[in-house]
Amino acid sequence: MQDLSDPVTLPAGTVLFEEGAIGHCAYLILSGRIAIFRRRDGAEAVLARRGPGEIFGEMAILDALPRSAGARAEADCVLVPVDVAQIRQRLAGADPILRLCLEGLIARLRETLPRLGPASAEGLQAPPSPSACADFDATVASLAQERALRRALARDEFALFLQPIVRLATGRLAGFEALIRWHDPERGLVPPAAFIPAAEANGLILAITAWVIDAIGRIVPRILRAGLRAPASVEPSLFVSFNVTAQDLARADIPGLVDAMLRRTSLAPGALKIEVTESALMQDPAGAAAALARCRAAGLGIAVDDFGTGYSSLSHLSTLPITTLKVDRAFVRAMLAEPRDRRIVQTILRLAEEIGVVAVAEGIEGRAEAEALAAMGCALGQGYHFGRPMPEADALAAAAAWNAEAWRVGLSGEADPGRHGFHARA
Repeated sequence: MQDLSDPVTLPAGTVLFEEGAIGHCAYLILSGRIAIFRRRDGAEAVLARRGPGEIFGEMAILDALPRSAGARAEADCVLVPVDVAQIRQRLAGADPILRLCLEGLIARLRETLPRLGPASAEGLQAPPSPSACADFDATVASLAQERALRRALARDEFALFLQPIVRLATGRLAGFEALIRWHDPERGLVPPAAFIPAAEANGLILAITAWVIDAIGRIVPRILRAGLRAPASVEPSLFVSFNVTAQDLARADIPGLVDAMLRRTSLAPGALKIEVTESALMQDPAGAAAALARCRAAGLGIAVDDFGTGYSSLSHLSTLPITTLKVDRAFVRAMLAEPRDRRIVQTILRLAEEIGVVAVAEGIEGRAEAEALAAMGCALGQGYHFGRPMPEADALAAAAAWNAEAWRVGLSGEADPGRHGFHARA
């Protein structure tokens, strides 16, 4: 069965749909020319023509009424279908006034169409504006990436990689952060920064987060069992953290999804932490606090990621049921060279201590950074110095071979455990 969002090729003369048909999608024209027509009293009148960069068939999607006219290819065409969900997702993010204006325009056009003939329809055939042409490439790219992400979900092309989190005072492995990767058949392994913003823009982030939660339910029990069998340099109560977005907190039932996964897997909630960025929390502090409070009440940990970059007020912070503050990597990487950044890190660590939460420093890439953070009293650290994000099998092997003593030796200056950490299989 063809994916609805696959490009459609139409030979010249093909009727795509007739007046009165139910509309399932609109179409963006990549190449060719489409005639919009009506038949009356045995005669056919062309009301408009549409070419590359233009969209047609959208009216029946916007007002959920039958097609007001037919569409036929006047030349060989390549079209990209834009389905109901894609259009509604974009409308949901539009200004309410804009939506009202659009509804009014569609209603008036419906009233006008029955009175249009070939002559009066000439006004409908204006070429697209320069700004519309400028946006065309971006629109096509957005739809193509959305199509690819939908396929990735359908074909299970995503994977979770795990990055070690270390207790800085002892070098013991404390847990992992689960980070999504996309095994794109064309581009190879794609990091989240290259597709998560697009997923947020088109609403697919909700389905991707649901996939992550389901994958967490499969992977975390194996990680925990590895921790129980691992040497003393691995804490027996390992945890795994995973990320959610502002859109997830606002529109998805994250507490419900997590609860269903916990019941399905019999996982202890304390083995999981939810991470959300400070800037995401500030988009809807009250809504985020309510969703996270339900997760915290169920026993999950709550981490504020990239702390120090989102300009949140302490009053907002005090309303959140957080258990962890993650110091943004930008401050960590600069703190040895920039006294101001070092003071920011020290301030965040003091704040974490004052409000009784754990601090995690991100982006630790060298022994000097790790040593300085340990001296400041930072509880946990992660970064390439300890290990890069790795597939599940490598994470299990890392837990089995973790060497906390190498961390302590490295701190004393007798040996450098190396950029990739304290285990044999980084």
